Amino acid sequence: MAKSKPRRRTARPVRRLVAFVDADVAKGGRVSRHQLTKGPESWQLERVGIVWARADERCLTPVGDELIDGPLAAVDTVAALERADLVVGHGLLQSDLRALAMLTPLPDALLDACVDTLVVLHEARGGQWATGLNLGDLSWHTLRTRRAKHGNGRFDPGPGRRGFDPRDDARLHARLWQHLRTRASFTAPARALDRAPVTCTLDAAVLDQVHGRQVLGAAEWHRRRLTRGTIHAQGQGDLTAAALAAAADTNFHDDLTPLRACATELLANAGPPHDTVLLAAFQLLGPGANLKARQALTAGRFARSVERLTAYTEALWKTVHPDARHRWRAAEPRYDPVVREMDFSAPHAAQAEQRQVYRQAVAAAERVHQAWRQTRSGPAAPHSTTAGRP
Repeated sequence: MAKSKPRRRTARPVRRLVAFVDADVAKGGRVSRHQLTKGPESWQLERVGIVWARADERCLTPVGDELIDGPLAAVDTVAALERADLVVGHGLLQSDLRALAMLTPLPDALLDACVDTLVVLHEARGGQWATGLNLGDLSWHTLRTRRAKHGNGRFDPGPGRRGFDPRDDARLHARLWQHLRTRASFTAPARALDRAPVTCTLDAAVLDQVHGRQVLGAAEWHRRRLTRGTIHAQGQGDLTAAALAAAADTNFHDDLTPLRACATELLANAGPPHDTVLLAAFQLLGPGANLKARQALTAGRFARSVERLTAYTEALWKTVHPDARHRWRAAEPRYDPVVREMDFSAPHAAQAEQRQVYRQAVAAAERVHQAWRQTRSGPAAPHSTTAGRP
């Protein structure tokens, strides 16, 4: 009897753990809806959606998802992403990680594993304009899929939440990334005034960036972020964003005692919050006030201004109680000329609650400022070294 030939064992394809990331942010300091907010350095992370998948050179298999929420969302997000072999996002390096870097240090190994399809496609198209490269336009013209908004997606945003669950965008971006890898092309509008879609083909170098075989790199990311305030190689920089990035990189090592004193006065029952929570309150001050407060903190002059401390303590209260901020925003009256009779009890209650919080913030700031003046008039107090990297 003839012996059967032994089976030839074929090597299994390497399957990497890929994290698709999308973040919801609160843009602080917006005076009106017509005013653009300066770069992501003045955004506060609220919720981060992550969709996990296993990927080889051709196939992509989702394996789960998670929603990161709460005051320590920045720290928890970094810990979660460190488990991934590859981190993919649309605007990840340009927006999400820049806001994240204002609150917690980003490991170089994490930055070296990140792929931002917005940056890749922007530079692949020549870097002339970014119009038409948002996730909504790309998903519609490339995948013929509408982007889920206002709770119409798979995940329920929950009561009191505005907008939609970030995991919907992360799942949609997973489909877009798989299309870019397998089809090597994308379709998007050319310009704002010319909405005719244009199909672009990706060459081998761009495909290496999409696959993650070549990434921007931590050193290059830091250089672009600190010098121009943008990650696009040919994009126009934002001086305020660049200054905020530089201030954030310096004040991680500085004394957070004035901020901790404000938090202790304002949140007596909760105790002193984490350093990340203290830094997160800056994001609700707006770009200009954010930059001035961080620079004053670096120079040790933060407690000299009662007004600045008042603005900070109010922002700190909003950071620790995000449900109240959403409640105040939802209670704004909607004026409709057709509706004659309206119930203003909810807006009045929200305004009264907001005024009470502001009074508490003023009192806390005055007590901290008075204590600072007493220490300056008396014997010199030792410099606190309790604050470190969050």
